Amino acid sequence: MRTFQLIPATFCIVPFTLLLCMAAPPANADVTVNGLESEAKKNVQLTLSLAKEQCQTPEWKIRALFNKADDEIYEALRALGYYHPVTEKSLVFEPKCWQAAFTIDSGPRTIVDGVAIRLNGDADDDPAFQKLRTELLAENGKPLRHDDYEKMKSRLQSLAMERGYLQAGFSEKQLLIDKANNKAQIKLVFDSGQRRVFGEVTVEQDVLNPDFVREFISVKSGDFYSSEQLAKTHTALSKSGYFDRIGIRPDTEHTDQNRVPVSIKLYPAKIHHYGIGIGYDTDIGPLVNAAYKNRRVNRRGHFITANLDIAQVRSTADAEYNIPLDDPVNDFFSFGGGFKREEVNTYTSKSAKLSARLKHAFDSGWKQTLFIDSLYEDFTIGTTSNQVYLLVPGGSWLRSVADSTMRPTRGYRLEFNLAGSYKNPVSEVSFVQGSVAAVWTHPLPWRARFIGRAEQGATLVDQFDKLPPSYRFFAGGMNSVRGYAYRDLGPRDNLGNIIGGKLLTVVSAEYEHYLFDNWGVAAFIDGGNAYNPDNIRIKTGAGLGVRWYSPIGPVRLDFAVPLSESDSSFQIHFAAGTRL
Repeated sequence: MRTFQLIPATFCIVPFTLLLCMAAPPANADVTVNGLESEAKKNVQLTLSLAKEQCQTPEWKIRALFNKADDEIYEALRALGYYHPVTEKSLVFEPKCWQAAFTIDSGPRTIVDGVAIRLNGDADDDPAFQKLRTELLAENGKPLRHDDYEKMKSRLQSLAMERGYLQAGFSEKQLLIDKANNKAQIKLVFDSGQRRVFGEVTVEQDVLNPDFVREFISVKSGDFYSSEQLAKTHTALSKSGYFDRIGIRPDTEHTDQNRVPVSIKLYPAKIHHYGIGIGYDTDIGPLVNAAYKNRRVNRRGHFITANLDIAQVRSTADAEYNIPLDDPVNDFFSFGGGFKREEVNTYTSKSAKLSARLKHAFDSGWKQTLFIDSLYEDFTIGTTSNQVYLLVPGGSWLRSVADSTMRPTRGYRLEFNLAGSYKNPVSEVSFVQGSVAAVWTHPLPWRARFIGRAEQGATLVDQFDKLPPSYRFFAGGMNSVRGYAYRDLGPRDNLGNIIGGKLLTVVSAEYEHYLFDNWGVAAFIDGGNAYNPDNIRIKTGAGLGVRWYSPIGPVRLDFAVPLSESDSSFQIHFAAGTRL
């Protein structure tokens, strides 16, 4: 039995014989600042030592800090260009606590009346430095801020290190203040010296062919030194998956004829990687996952991936053999196969697939996959059962942009898909299918964001009854129209069985509001359906949701109701993972 006892100024919890007491936190005194605009006021409040003291602080210390406040206010306002503040202040001691008040007239603000920047050395002819100098000269005429002046110097020094001016420095840096006229002048002389180039690039590793590894390295001997190229090389080697640790060391202290040698040491990752996990999704039920990857089948960088998902509604097993091409950072060829079993309320299906894929990542950020699939599917949908062979070539194009991989607040995702088949001895159905899907998220005031989602698909087919469920459109579920069960929307046959449609439309609008650092709530409305051209019926669902931004990604729990006449009822949707 637990008892709770309240004691003045102390909160005690008494579980069994263990006593835990935590004193109430001391109260801070009331320190008010008036007469200033928001930024200046905030800077003064952060600078005042007095504002950090509590009611219990001794009087002698409060009076000392009160006398010191004039200097602190001057320093806080000086940083923003105010050199003539006038302050009225008061300090009152009462039995319970003390109070201090400051009324401040900041006076006129100092304006930057001239900016002079001279570049000596190779930087004077460098387009990047010319662009930066133009940007910095635009500070002329703006209110003076000392932090902006420091940023100007920092930007010049950072650009120098980035572009290989390794001995650059200022021979003159002055901020001249004319207090009488409230004007300031900035004078900077930056000596860049000679720009360095990359020297010999040595790579230490013994698990892959040296020529193959060098395809990941954008640092080339004789090119201008660039920290961007060093970072690009590190990123490419890291994303390759072949290495556990990557060490890149430019030897800037030992240069010969302005050439900077670079040594790269690579520590291989384990060849075999195994993973297992469990989860739950309201669309497919409890899920068990197992994954395997062989990172290095041979010294040419070939690798194998395999995945097994077992769930009540949908289970899959697949394996893929991947071959890096001439540009292993962006180009792959792969082939493989897989099996899939689906038992949805609307249909059952068992399928086997052999695939070949050509993958390419464009510099623009688009990812392209061209493929050809050989599919066998045994299915029952409505009153129809069939076994179909298909040979399906096609392609997909994807671009995803986000300001964060785990918790995006701004970004978008676009995906286009095109596939088809022509009736021939190895393909029993002729059809063409295309779809486009988009997700867009944008921040809103008061710790909120908007998420918009849309999807449109269309199919032209000669014999719809032979088209397997894998190529029919259905709607409903967590990532479709919430408020309806998974794949529970679509055209029906004469007996009322959902058989899927030739067209698909889904739109969604969602408002998400953050309550705490890792928790939020959402309100949403979804609309759409799978349908045929002669019978367009749009269904709508709406609801509320809870969001948890866990260490492994966002978790969504939605409560939705259908707003259209339907056999569906109140639905709970649960899923994990980012939507971008």
